[in-house]
Amino acid sequence: MQRRHLLALLGTSLLARTGHTRTTPSSPALPLGTAINRAGRLRALSQRVAKLHVQSALGVLPERASDLMRQCRQLIEGSMEELGRQPLNADTQPLMPRLQGHVDRLLVITVGGGAAFRTDDVVRAADDMLQSADALTTAFEKQARQNGARVVNVAGRQRMLSQRAARAHFLQAAGGTAAAGQAQQLETARREFDEGLGYLASAPLSTPAIRQQLELARGQWLFFDQALRRPGQGDALQTVATTSERMYEVMDQLTGLYEQAIQELYR
Repeated sequence: MQRRHLLALLGTSLLARTGHTRTTPSSPALPLGTAINRAGRLRALSQRVAKLHVQSALGVLPERASDLMRQCRQLIEGSMEELGRQPLNADTQPLMPRLQGHVDRLLVITVGGGAAFRTDDVVRAADDMLQSADALTTAFEKQARQNGARVVNVAGRQRMLSQRAARAHFLQAAGGTAAAGQAQQLETARREFDEGLGYLASAPLSTPAIRQQLELARGQWLFFDQALRRPGQGDALQTVATTSERMYEVMDQLTGLYEQAIQELYR
């Protein structure tokens, strides 16, 4: 009963807070490259929140995880507010309320560290949010009808894969039922991240800043991938925690550079 009450109370509060922005007619629409970036960021944040939840449960840099969790919640709410002023067509119209529901669910069950909820609740809610955010990101990409839009989507997806890989690594370390299937999920995330880097390296859309950031991403990936291959215990877990955050930051910056480039290209 206490859990149901918390869900109802906080869910109503979140809906009221995010719903207010959508009714503000003076807010300008986002460029579609920016909309792709913001929706794609929500994919990553879903996995990042779940990763930080498991990280805290394992006692790996718990204070840092708590600080990052607060930042994630702010980024999620801010991204939803921005997307709330985006004009929606027949493809995107049904996707926003579905995403909002999954966002609210994840924020509710991770409030205060989500101690009242099991890890599998958080993982399931995060994956529901991931699927909804991915559907919206793909719909915005189709709406853009620009070759460069695909690059923004792929670069943004790399953020998600970095957090999904780290989450799988932590779930393996947690053991028990939480570890089931995580070895395969980790391997899939690692492979898809490597493929994504290859795609970005061959993409025609490029600037000196993009090339420099892409090279930084390649170097950071070597450190992160090595950390993911180590057994999940002791200092190795701390290394995954720190390198996954650095990987997220590098790919977030690279996605922003691609977003800027297509805005310049199609201005």
